[in-house]
This record gives sequence, structure tokens and C-alpha cells, in this order.
Amino acid sequence: METNRNDLSWRLTSPTALLTLLLGAFMLFLSINTMVDRVAAAKGFGLPLSGSEALPWLSVKSGRDLGIGLAIVGLVLARQRLAAGVFVLASIVMPVVDALTVLKSGASLAFALSVHGSAAVYCGILAAGLLLPSSIRKERPS
Repeated sequence: METNRNDLSWRLTSPTALLTLLLGAFMLFLSINTMVDRVAAAKGFGLPLSGSEALPWLSVKSGRDLGIGLAIVGLVLARQRLAAGVFVLASIVMPVVDALTVLKSGASLAFALSVHGSAAVYCGILAAGLLLPSSIRKERPS
């Protein structure tokens, strides 16, 4: 089977690469922020955790965010546009589950949608941009 090297033409300065790197950087920021200030991270996430019960939950969240951020940055640096698109598309499940989790914990619908819903929408739009066939992207008027 021949390896498709078309993804190597994905420029690191392209809008999709920059927006994907922005997502990866944000996930890395969330991971570090959770390690540094667990209570603030829990509040920003939408969970009413302030004591020792927050530590295991937030360690899981921090590890998840770190892994996602590193994977996204790695895919961009390897110039794997389509793989990044599939990864971002599959990752939409996480903010959706996060929104449902904070709703069950007592957060308002407005909070869940503004924090986690906006993440799902960003990922959906980004995934569409990453997965859009190059022939369609090249046909856009200048």
C-alpha cells in the first residue's frame, strides 16, 4: 500500500494549522492550569469542587487535556491534516459529555453551553475545515 504524502503540503502557517495549534495550546493551558490551581479549574469547568474530593477528578481532567493537547500539536507538526481532522472530529464527544456532566452537577444550561458547547462547536467547524477536500478549498475565489 502506498503512503499518501499529500498531507505534507499542509503549511504550518495555514489558517487550519494555526487554528488547530490554537486548540492544542489551549488544551495544554487547561492541563497546566488544572495542575496549578485545582479549585479555580474546577470552577471554570463547572464543577462545585473545592476540597480534597476535587483532586482525583481534576488529575484525570488534567491528564486528559495534556494528552489531547500533545496529540493535536504532534499531528500539526507532523503535517497530518486529515488525521488531525479525524482526531478533532472524534474529540467532539468530550465537550458534549463535559456539558452533560456539569449540568448533572447543577451548572446552568447557559454555562454548559457557553463553556463546553462552544468547545464542541469550535471543534466541529475546525474538523470540517481540516477534512474538507483540497479540491474544494482550492476552488474558492481569491
